[in-house]
Amino acid sequence: MSSRNRRLRLYLRRITSARLRRGIRIARNELPWRLRDLFPDLVDTFSHPEDRLPPARLRRRVSKSSSREEFLMAGRCSSADVVRAFSQARLLDREYPRWLDFGCGSGRVARHILGTSVVSSLVGVDIDDTAIRWISGRLARAKFLAIDPSPPLSFPDGSFDVIYAVSVFTHLDESSATSWFHELTRALAPEGLLILTTLSPVLTFERADLVASDHARLASKGFLLARGGGPFNEDTAFATQPWLCRTMTGRLSFVSFEQHGLCRYQDLSVWRKPADEAPR
Repeated sequence: MSSRNRRLRLYLRRITSARLRRGIRIARNELPWRLRDLFPDLVDTFSHPEDRLPPARLRRRVSKSSSREEFLMAGRCSSADVVRAFSQARLLDREYPRWLDFGCGSGRVARHILGTSVVSSLVGVDIDDTAIRWISGRLARAKFLAIDPSPPLSFPDGSFDVIYAVSVFTHLDESSATSWFHELTRALAPEGLLILTTLSPVLTFERADLVASDHARLASKGFLLARGGGPFNEDTAFATQPWLCRTMTGRLSFVSFEQHGLCRYQDLSVWRKPADEAPR
């Protein structure tokens, strides 16, 4: 880069806000995907409501791009791994008809989960009321509700047989994660299963901004939240299996932990509520 171009970039950086620069970067990266998906998105408007994908702006909220292909692939892969983990952990003499998608967004995983034979009814909840408004009424056997960023949920104790949370605890700070673990445990029926994803510490290379003290904290505590400077889903939470086990102690029983078990990327763990624990 020439000296003149370098000076120009430094000058532009001084006179523009970080928010504006971030918006420009997103627009630049998004343009190819928006052009590629322009016609399929147009055709989508004439499809059956259950077959439609969310608009590009909502797809972009849960991924690095608004790509239709990526949205479908990630949802299909996540659904398959959640169902696989459930099938391996379930008690064969018990039914699991009531499912909760915690952090459902615009239905990226739910649309595929509902296509399996293991779910009789599904409720999806998310703090993104725009996504909830879009998905509500589009998928049969499902109900979608907007929730507050903090507990409690509006459901009675023991309302669900399976609760899954994909790419939710990967963005929460330690206090929020602990609070939601407690609340999801309350909403889970005895012998019910909690299936969740977290980020392994081996993925910290994706956050080049982490400094030595961050790595030391993660190594000693087993948990680290790296702020992203934008919406909460740009924050990155790393958690170890020992941290999860310590945090869950007294709430749920450990069933399984699989590093990179979700789409060969996020860690996938399963927890069971004790049978003798009466709803509180």
